Amino acid sequence: MHLIFDFDGTLVDSFDKVIEQLNILADEFNFKRIQQAEISALKNLSSKELIQYLKIPVYKIPSVLYRARKQISHAMPMLAPFVNLPQVLQKMHDASISLGILTSNSEENVTTWLEINNMKHLFDFIHIESNFFGKGRVISKVIKKYSMDKQHAFYIGDETRDIEAAKQNSIHSIAVTWGFNSEKILLQHRPDYIAKKPEDLLTILC
Repeated sequence: MHLIFDFDGTLVDSFDKVIEQLNILADEFNFKRIQQAEISALKNLSSKELIQYLKIPVYKIPSVLYRARKQISHAMPMLAPFVNLPQVLQKMHDASISLGILTSNSEENVTTWLEINNMKHLFDFIHIESNFFGKGRVISKVIKKYSMDKQHAFYIGDETRDIEAAKQNSIHSIAVTWGFNSEKILLQHRPDYIAKKPEDLLTILC
């Protein structure tokens, strides 16, 4: 069995920090700031709808993400994993389930965070590649690179685009509700499985 995990919002609780950094960058890149009162409603938007709502031109997305990742790097040691997630991942590792990470975050940020939280040994690979609307193509690369059997491959993420990317590659999707998107919008995109807490992953997979 092969599990591919998204990083931000799935493994690391970075939501508040990402919102903070987006607001810092909003004036520089001329897009809409996010107000605290809007956050609940924004969780019900798909990834494309969110970009449209914030009025971020598609060509600016790579620059915005690069700057946000760079500014978040100093905060990585303080960001926590979701409650009970390390223990769940350890049980999967002990059961000889292959775990990997696919993220657009920087290798330095991811490695630093994993080492601080004593989780680096749990993962067989960390694949770094930034492609906001092309996650399906990136997953395809990972499947080929690590010779995964699609029937036994799962992509685990917290956004609607994660579900779509898994479907594009005919692998199982597991949507987690503790990250960015709400359970409501995730269910509308029809994931194969939904996890409301990290322990649900064990029920689904073990």
